[in-house]
Amino acid sequence: METKVRKIGNSSGVILPKTLIEKYNLTDVVIEDNGDGIVIRPANTSIFQVKLAEVKRNKEKIYAKMGEQAGEERIKDFYSKEEIELGSIDLEILDL
Repeated sequence: METKVRKIGNSSGVILPKTLIEKYNLTDVVIEDNGDGIVIRPANTSIFQVKLAEVKRNKEKIYAKMGEQAGEERIKDFYSKEEIELGSIDLEILDL
């Protein structure tokens, strides 16, 4: 999304669209300089919380996609194996 930086009193700012303010329930924000540019995110909300909220909003689409994939041969083959390789997982932490 592209917008203009505007003069606001003695400062400058950007106007955020109402849809984004509602989507992320913005009242206070944190502005971070990540070296490539800036990131504006809700205050007191981690990126994990933002992504989790997005998943919750889209759960119907996600479940539909999971349902489609469940019928794929490669998925059926994976779960029909008697043993699933655990790779480098430390088995002691699994309480097996």
